[in-house]
Amino acid sequence: MILSTLQSSLTPPIIAHRGASAYAPENTLAAFLKAKQLGFNWVEFDVLMTHTGDAIVFHDHDLARTTNGAGMVESYSYDYLKTLDAGSWFDPLFSDQSIPLLKDVLHLLHGQHLAANLEIKSGLKKEQIAVQRVFEVLQENAMQLPSPLLISSFSREVLRTARKISSTALLGLLFNEWQEDWNHFAEEVQCISIHANQALLTQAKAAEIKEKGYLLLSHTVNDTHRAKELLSWGVDAVFSNCPAVICDAFCHSR
Repeated sequence: MILSTLQSSLTPPIIAHRGASAYAPENTLAAFLKAKQLGFNWVEFDVLMTHTGDAIVFHDHDLARTTNGAGMVESYSYDYLKTLDAGSWFDPLFSDQSIPLLKDVLHLLHGQHLAANLEIKSGLKKEQIAVQRVFEVLQENAMQLPSPLLISSFSREVLRTARKISSTALLGLLFNEWQEDWNHFAEEVQCISIHANQALLTQAKAAEIKEKGYLLLSHTVNDTHRAKELLSWGVDAVFSNCPAVICDAFCHSR
C-alpha cells in the first residue's frame, strides 16, 4: 500500500535534485519554489548539522562552493551561517537567498504540497547526533511535514539509527557503487526504496532491485536519453538538476 502510494505520487517520474537546481541556487527556498512552479511534485534536499546543533539544508561540508563564506559548516553557529549569501554564486538575482533551517524547508514544502526526499549527510563521525536532531525537528513540526517524506542516506549507521528511532519512517538506501549485500541491509532496516547512481545501473541490476519489491530511484540524471533508458527499465523516478528538460523529452513522448 505504501509502495503503491509512493509510485503514484511520482508523476511525472522526476525528482528535482536539491530543488530545481539548474534554475535556482541548490538547496534554497528559491530552488524548491522553482520546482513547484515548473510543475514537479517531488524535491530532494540534504541536511547537515551546525556547530550549535541546528539542522540546516545544505549539501557540502565546506561553505566555499555555494556561499560567500569559508570553512566547515560544522564549525559555525546558525546565527552566523544565516547571514551568508547562498545565492549570488548562482546568479546575483538570488542574492537574498540564505542557508535555510530544515524546519523552514519543511514548512515551505508542506505549504506548496510538495513531497520530499530528505538525505541525511554522512561524515565527520556525527551521524547518530544528526539523525536524532532530524527526527526531533520532524516531531516538533509534525503538522507541517511534506507528504510523502522519504529519508535516505549513504550511511548505514544513519539508516540504522533512523530505524531505531522510528518504526514507521520511510527509509531509502543510497549507493554510488554496487553493493553485493544491498538487499540484506535494506531488509535489516526495512528500506522501502533504493537510490542507485545512474552510472552503475544496468537493465539486469534494475530488474533485480525491482524484483525484490523496492521503489527504485536513480541519481543524478541530466541527460534525456539516459533518463528514457532508465525509466524504460522500470526505474520509478530519476533525480535531475534540470527536471523540465527531462520532462520535456520524456513526458511529452509517452
